[in-house]
Amino acid sequence: MNSFLSKSLIYVAGLFTLAFGVVLLINADVGIAPWDALYVALSDQIGFTVGSWVFIVGGILIFINSLIMMRKPNLAGFIPIILLGLFVDLLNLKILTFIDVNGIVPRWMLFLVGLVIMGLGIAVYLFASLASIPNDELMLALTERTGWSIGVTKTITEAIAFVLAFLLGGPIGAGTFVEVLLLGFLVGWFDKLLKKINHSSPKAAVHS
Repeated sequence: MNSFLSKSLIYVAGLFTLAFGVVLLINADVGIAPWDALYVALSDQIGFTVGSWVFIVGGILIFINSLIMMRKPNLAGFIPIILLGLFVDLLNLKILTFIDVNGIVPRWMLFLVGLVIMGLGIAVYLFASLASIPNDELMLALTERTGWSIGVTKTITEAIAFVLAFLLGGPIGAGTFVEVLLLGFLVGWFDKLLKKINHSSPKAAVHS
């Protein structure tokens, strides 16, 4: 129970950290991450909040992932998209409404901070080894099917989202290209760091 509770806390903290990074990128206004640009584009064109589209698109991806893996749909994937959608709307519409950054340098600084926080959030919640966000389950599915690294498959899935967001007129900018190139690397780097820290911890040594 204690182990599951610890994993759950890490999991929720990771999702909240990810949502925090997403909202920072939205406020930086130099180009939103591809998946987020897709959510914003759908929100602008159809309606509903950005967080709502996190849930809707994620639900569709759950079934796409099942086809790639040739398995039954992972319905547990609805848990993280519900939490992430709620966190994004909470931070974007309630908590971080005070953010008002002007000037190209401050905006890019906010963007880079948000990007690093996003990479950390993804790595942390994946480290908990609980239900994956369908977006990242797509990354993991491709990793399992191809044998490529998480960094490579993350970059590929971000590129797919980029194309969809562009076609729908999402808020694509220079920052989007930077995100496509760097987020996969950041996730992979934080993933290795967390595993190294866990492996070198006294608790891990006792159970090894």
